[in-house]
This record gives sequence, C-alpha cells and structure tokens, in this order.
Amino acid sequence: MVTGHNAWRLVLLLWVCYLSAQVVLALLFLPMRGKFLVERVERVALLNALVVMVVLLAPTFLYVWERGWCWREAFRWRGVRWQIALATLVGTLALGAAISQGLLWLMQLFPEIPVVSQSKLTELLSGATRAVSPLLLLLAVMLPALPEELVFRGVLQQAFERCYRPAKAIIVTSLVFAAFHLDLLQMLSVFPIALFWGWVAWRSQSVLPSLLAHALQNGVTVVSVLSTSASGVSGGMSLPTFSPQWGVAVSGLLLWGGTVLILKRCFDGRGDGNGKATCEFHAHQTGAPDRGDGERGFGVDERGRFAG
Repeated sequence: MVTGHNAWRLVLLLWVCYLSAQVVLALLFLPMRGKFLVERVERVALLNALVVMVVLLAPTFLYVWERGWCWREAFRWRGVRWQIALATLVGTLALGAAISQGLLWLMQLFPEIPVVSQSKLTELLSGATRAVSPLLLLLAVMLPALPEELVFRGVLQQAFERCYRPAKAIIVTSLVFAAFHLDLLQMLSVFPIALFWGWVAWRSQSVLPSLLAHALQNGVTVVSVLSTSASGVSGGMSLPTFSPQWGVAVSGLLLWGGTVLILKRCFDGRGDGNGKATCEFHAHQTGAPDRGDGERGFGVDERGRFAG
C-alpha cells in the first residue's frame, strides 16, 4: 500500500540537509558579515546557489535510486509544446508582477517590522544594486531554478500525488517549497507562483515549462532592480520607498488569467473549431517496473494525468 510516509521522509531529509548547510554557511560568513556581503553579494549568492543544488539534488537522487524509478519519469524530464512553455513563462511574469506590487504595499505599510526590514529578499535586491559583476549575480539567482524544479515539481510533487488528490498534492508541495526559503516575505512571494507551477507540472507531466519560467522570473527580478539602479533612481535603494502600481497588479492578474485559459485549452487538447487540436499533449503510460515493495514507477495516463 502506497502511503505518504516516503514523501514526508524525503521532505525531512531535505530539511536536515538544507538547514545544516545554511548553518555552516552562516558560521563561515559570520566573521565577514558586513563589508564582504555588501561588496561581494554576487559571490555569496552564487555560493548559496551551488550549495542549494547539492543539498537538494543529492538526497533526491538517492531517494529515486533506492526505489529504482526511471530517472526521466521521476524528475518529469520530458518535452512539451512550445505554446505551453511560452504561456507558462508569460503567466509567471504576469503573476509575479502582480504579486510584487502587493509586496511593495505590505513593505510600505509595515516598514519597521523585522519581517520586512530584515528580510533576505530585501537584502538581496538592495545588495544587487552594488554588485561588482551583474552577470555573475544573474547566474546565481537563475541557477537554483534547476534543482528546485527537479526536486519540488518533479519528484516531491509526484510522491505526494501518489497518496493525495492532485490539488492537495500541489498545495502541500508549494507550502514546502515556500517554507524552504526561510523568509516570510519570500514565502508570500513564491507561494502563489508555486501553485501555478505545480498545476502546470501536473497537467503537462513536465518540469520544463516551470523550470524555464522559474529561472527567467528570477532573472527578470534582478535585471529590473539593476535597471532601476542604473537609471540613477537610487544608489542605495530602499525598496519600501517605491509606491505600488495597482494598474500593473490588475493588468498582471488579468494577463495571468488569460494564460491559464490558454494552458487549459492546450492540456484539454481542444482544437480551433476544425476538429484539430492546436497544442494537445500526448502522454503514454511509462515508468519503472514494480519492485515488489508497493513502489511502482512514475507514469502518466492517456490524459496526461499522474498514474501510480
């Protein structure tokens, strides 16, 4: 009988590895905190990205290998039509723009509380304006998308889909993903987008759309901050000083809603009125064989839904 115990054991293992790595990094940089972190923010971000890649992928690879699952199926590494990838990217950027305006409003409303003033998100974006190597910083913020999507939307969400309904599996995975940021402001920022990525991964049975969108979303955020700094708005930018633009928020939500409808049309395989699907998704039952321990390989049915 398949239960959620294995999925939660993987979550516990990831937490132990991740928190241990964060403690080690904190101890290493504690004597140098201040000038080094301010002047070399891109190097710290890159080191953190590499550590995240190791501590997330290593336990997950072990988890998959022990169960004899097919690697491509376990990580949902399969191609999708370009329309799905493009719609996911546009939807992510639109939703991210809307969320960012809400965060600016919260930061203005409560500028002195530790959640805002001591947020890692605020520190990173403010430090980005002083980056010596913007390209290195851009790489550092885009790189974590690879391990995070493979682990969370790939293996972990599928593991939860084996014991929960799809909606609950997506919500639980998104909550775990948000909690891994160890910062309340970042959690509020990434949770809604994580729900969107989880839905896309479930319907497409691929992490490629969310992986592309995740990496570019992180990159666009840093580029926008660097562009603002280069325009001379503020050399030592304080993010809460920017007023939210509610028109951008509403437009972003409307655009995101439109991309959701487009994606649903793609996933459902509905055509253009001529009986021909424009961007239908084809999937076949695949996966590793049953090892006799109740742990079958990952796979999808003919409608692109998870079948375990």
